[in-house]
Amino acid sequence: MSQDSAITLAPGERQLFSEQFSPNMFLTQFKTTMVITDRRVIVRRPNALFGVIPMGYNEETSPLRHISQVNAGESFSTRHMLYGGLAIVLGLINLGGGGSMFGGGLAVVGLVLIGVGAFLIYAAHELGVGFRNHGGGVLFAAASKSERGKVEAAKRAVNDIVFAREQPVESEVPVAPATDPTIVIPAPTSAVPSSAPSRFTAAQASDPTTPQALLSQIAEHEPSLRSTVAANPNCYPGLLDWLRGLGDPEVERALAARV
Repeated sequence: MSQDSAITLAPGERQLFSEQFSPNMFLTQFKTTMVITDRRVIVRRPNALFGVIPMGYNEETSPLRHISQVNAGESFSTRHMLYGGLAIVLGLINLGGGGSMFGGGLAVVGLVLIGVGAFLIYAAHELGVGFRNHGGGVLFAAASKSERGKVEAAKRAVNDIVFAREQPVESEVPVAPATDPTIVIPAPTSAVPSSAPSRFTAAQASDPTTPQALLSQIAEHEPSLRSTVAANPNCYPGLLDWLRGLGDPEVERALAARV
């Protein structure tokens, strides 16, 4: 059973960014959805009984103007530790009943519970993107440990959206058309090259699996890789339009060569 990623927006509300993570690297059907609109942050998390049985989802929101901090990193789930410990205790109790007439069945149940408990304790440390509001509340979009690069790219894109709104801008940033409701990423905010040392590679710029948020960052901060980004099949329409407007001959040739 896969998690429904559709999130209903209010009339007139515009989606700016959306990403999905798989907090469980084994049960990848459980998806955490993070959506940023021009009004709020939305995080939808799957609910699962004992970590394996789908039980709907929980959706939390916070107004965009109330977000004070965006973090990407590790979190510790007390709930997972509690459920994991309880499952292990129940499993040991069932194993202790092996001498009864139902001993064989109880032993199997006990082993299953111990396995589930150990898994929950293992999953107690989570990776993801967290949003802290001015009241101290936190929205957390959990991801698996293998999605660290995806989390970092999402954090950079979200920071650009959330905190750029606090600065005066001369013109509206172009946004990719909502042809895919799960991937809408803003184009880079400036055509001026960054003076910071490059942290991007040509392999990232050309890889079709590179997240669109990361492609936006590469195009903004690494002018020498813009033609490579323009040729990437995963380059989204909003970013293509931004690149096309730069008037760079190498970028123009890469755009013309796209199929």
